[in-house]
Amino acid sequence: FMNAEHDSLKMLTDQIMHNAKCFEDKFQAISVTVTLLNWSGNVPAAVELIRTTLSSLDEELPSAVTPTVVNQHLDNTKKQLALLTDDTLLSYLTMVNPSKLFAVQLLVKLYGSLTLIGESAATPIISCRVIQLSLTYGMSPHSPTAFAQYGSYLALIGDEFEEGYRYVKFALSLMKKLPSRAHDGSTLFWSTHTRIYIEPMQSSIECYLDAYKADMKSGNTYAVARSSMYNNCCLWSGKELNAVVDSMKDTMKESKYHKNFVVLTLMMPMFRVALRLIGQSDAPAPQQDNLTNAFGETFSEGDNAGKYATLLHTMYFAKLPEALMFRELNEAEDAAEEYFSVDRFGFLSPVMFFGKF
Repeated sequence: FMNAEHDSLKMLTDQIMHNAKCFEDKFQAISVTVTLLNWSGNVPAAVELIRTTLSSLDEELPSAVTPTVVNQHLDNTKKQLALLTDDTLLSYLTMVNPSKLFAVQLLVKLYGSLTLIGESAATPIISCRVIQLSLTYGMSPHSPTAFAQYGSYLALIGDEFEEGYRYVKFALSLMKKLPSRAHDGSTLFWSTHTRIYIEPMQSSIECYLDAYKADMKSGNTYAVARSSMYNNCCLWSGKELNAVVDSMKDTMKESKYHKNFVVLTLMMPMFRVALRLIGQSDAPAPQQDNLTNAFGETFSEGDNAGKYATLLHTMYFAKLPEALMFRELNEAEDAAEEYFSVDRFGFLSPVMFFGKF
């Protein structure tokens, strides 16, 4: 993965799936396939694979996700956690059941995938389910991420900032206690969404960079997504623009190397705004010609942006302040209408801080 040998990787996973003697033998191949699908822009296919696999593991989400169902899961989780102090939670044993460990891993991935495509109604149920599995079977390497996601949902969607911030801080404490460092970047990433609302933004966004570094140390292939978020936040927080542009170029180069269509599509609108702000709007953007993923699809920014709510959010969010800064009021009005026409509760990208209000 880190060497971007996706064609070889896909061939190897196909062989594992074909020759596996039992379902557990397929776990790693399924996980890799989910990541390949997400990176290539085939997120709905990744979601379907996760759902099918979870069903095989007897972990199915409600077929109908209504506000009533979501509130029931949130209320049950709140009641369970209200009886437990942070010290008690930190003393829980580690999860050892391989099927439950894999289910937790897939649920955490499903949370991110659903957020990306704007189908975020089930995300609080997912984090609640992971927490419930952690309380029943022990804490897994992915449990801190679930607590960070749960805390961020309470704060950013439920306006329960004090309670949400508590679980974000607990997630970081649990992360430090667990022996595995493989998923620290994920916990840091999700927890920072809330931290930049509560802590000083210019210092707290550095936690996205910490998430990138943690992922690079552990070989986690999602590192470039953390770098993308860091660059986008730097653009709006007053960082020196030439340095931001240089950092964006590095991230886009890395995304191209890894054939990560989603991150490339997220970066391009912000990159064009940054170029315009430093008077280089005519400068050619890094070329993405003939970039093909492991499934034989060629990169197209327009096609990818049109698929998913988060990518559309980024595109319209970039257009709106750009148009306002350059007094292009008709373009700003159009961008605002388009922005608010997209599902606003995916909440993946905190640079869109006004989107919830």
